[in-house]
Amino acid sequence: MRTIKQILILALVALIAGHIATSIYRGSSDREIGPEISVPADVLEISASASEKDLLVGITAHDEQDGDLTDHVIVASVSKLVANNTAKVTYLVFDSDDNMAIQFRQIRYTDYRKPWFEIKEPLVYSTTEDISVLDRITAYETAEKEIHQQIRVSTLAGTENSEVYDVTVQVTNAMGDTAWLTLPVLQLDHDPNRPQVLLKDYLIYLEQGEQFDPQDYLDSVLQNGEPVRDATVQVAGTVDSQVPDTYRITYTYPSNGSVGTAILTVVVQ
Repeated sequence: MRTIKQILILALVALIAGHIATSIYRGSSDREIGPEISVPADVLEISASASEKDLLVGITAHDEQDGDLTDHVIVASVSKLVANNTAKVTYLVFDSDDNMAIQFRQIRYTDYRKPWFEIKEPLVYSTTEDISVLDRITAYETAEKEIHQQIRVSTLAGTENSEVYDVTVQVTNAMGDTAWLTLPVLQLDHDPNRPQVLLKDYLIYLEQGEQFDPQDYLDSVLQNGEPVRDATVQVAGTVDSQVPDTYRITYTYPSNGSVGTAILTVVVQ
């Protein structure tokens, strides 16, 4: 079933095609010169959440017979992201005889951010549970817009640790930019005596060169639902914030023959 967006796009394409056909037929007989769109030569620096009105800043149009057509210029389309946060805008205008002018302008998004993920609930499961990662993660694009429905998840892959599995998540935003990330999933034997290691976050993004201390993300340790005072949690793994990559920090707390485990995924970008 077609979505409303698809229907609108098809309608716009049909409208433009109709105008072009009419322009070819009428423009050749009614007048020799059609309208013109004037576009500034510089790249338009703009927010990723800009409106159509913002995209029309600096754009003017004129026709020899109709005069000023600036208010009739429309944004026909904005391309997918190209490179360095840039895209191309296509502008259209029609005169009273349906002659068409088309022009383009390069834009650069000043506040663009690649899609990113968030873990809402620890990816820790019992061997008696069904693993459903989509219930515990979400994704966002620029302006904090949630795009959970666009997430795609791979099947679980084993690791050297029999309790840890890798799952790759992928999401594509409205600009055609795709982000993917491999996350650890813990599947533990049911053990009522197993302590819980709780973190403040289970997935964080760092800017290159940003300071990182794994202790800042340790929240608490619970034993039978009660906080453990002065718990000595072992921390394994390193993060080199100078090198963009994905890192893992593992927190463990042994108690009464069981071990509580939590994993923090750190993305240096």
